[in-house]
Amino acid sequence: MTKQTYILSILILIFSTGGYTAMPLFPLITDIHSITLAQASALTAIYIFAQQATPVFLGPLGDYYGYKKISIIGEMIRGVGFIGIGSVSEYITLLLFSSLAGLGGGFAGPSLQSLMMKSAKLGARAKVSSLRASATNAGLLLGPIIASIVIWTGHFNIIFIAAGILYLLGAILLLIFVDPTNNKSMNKKPNSKDIIEVVQNKGFMQLIVFMLMFYIVFAQIFVTMPEYAKQFTNQIQTLFLVNGITGLVLQYPVGMLISKYNKPKIFMIIGITLILLSFLTLSLWNYFIVLFVSILLFTIGGVFILPIIETAIANYSNNSGKMGLYYGISKLSDGLGRPVGSLLGGWLFYNYFHSMVWFTFAMFSVFMLLYILIIPKLGGLNNN
Repeated sequence: MTKQTYILSILILIFSTGGYTAMPLFPLITDIHSITLAQASALTAIYIFAQQATPVFLGPLGDYYGYKKISIIGEMIRGVGFIGIGSVSEYITLLLFSSLAGLGGGFAGPSLQSLMMKSAKLGARAKVSSLRASATNAGLLLGPIIASIVIWTGHFNIIFIAAGILYLLGAILLLIFVDPTNNKSMNKKPNSKDIIEVVQNKGFMQLIVFMLMFYIVFAQIFVTMPEYAKQFTNQIQTLFLVNGITGLVLQYPVGMLISKYNKPKIFMIIGITLILLSFLTLSLWNYFIVLFVSILLFTIGGVFILPIIETAIANYSNNSGKMGLYYGISKLSDGLGRPVGSLLGGWLFYNYFHSMVWFTFAMFSVFMLLYILIIPKLGGLNNN
């Protein structure tokens, strides 16, 4: 890995800290402005939708105009959006600034991922991806700490303003310290043929299907598991603490392991198996400690899977000059998978016995495992 890789990791930590300072506290907007919880939820929804749905159109901009340039523009837009959320009071204006913050994420996300992947050699991509994920997990832990300090002052609007300032600071540092990358598609106009070309990449589209299934399952750690925990404790934030610390501690060592042995498909199978065991454990025993064990297994499974997915996307885009477009399209799996997973998990949770919910997702994990084993094109995962 290069000096640029570590600089980008620090910047991702700053961006992640900004995001996780503000995101969990969107409901507190009701205490800042005279709006209802439903209206605050709409602000959250439009932010997430703008951030997840637009990369398929905005991702290619990095391919053609430069990943660094588009990343800077995106993070500045996101910063202005969050500052606006903390500064204005009219609901329509809040909707506009929420959309702006999400749109900034749509600009920056694919280009920042592409910058990160292009900062090191092909064989180091799993390590690079794990380092990026570790920086994100560190922000996941640091952001709420900053938010707690701000909440203690009673000035809730400062949370969003502080998040926006962090994004603007990160954009300035990105401008100063990160080198631009050369891309053979630069200065060519984006067109629909590029999207058709990517969609016709059979191996990549099969990966997208797997990612969609993964994010349906991944949503449960934020939906059904916290809801399930309420029968044991009101301190459900401890679940996210376990998730965050485990990911932070293990992500980079696991990335090193994947990179060293260069058997990503085997590690993918290990990751899915751990998630399967997580749901099976919950379906068999109804104890608080079992929930913690389950979250630990689930998190470790994700630690194996996520860097392999990110590396595979970069590998499928090799020699195309369209890495931003590939990452942009891949965002759709998250943008669709998590909402579907949230709705499905919530519906199952409130209509069936808890053990049946966990068993259902365990069987879904079995299907994911069979999919990885059977689909031949996913052999492209081995090209790390």
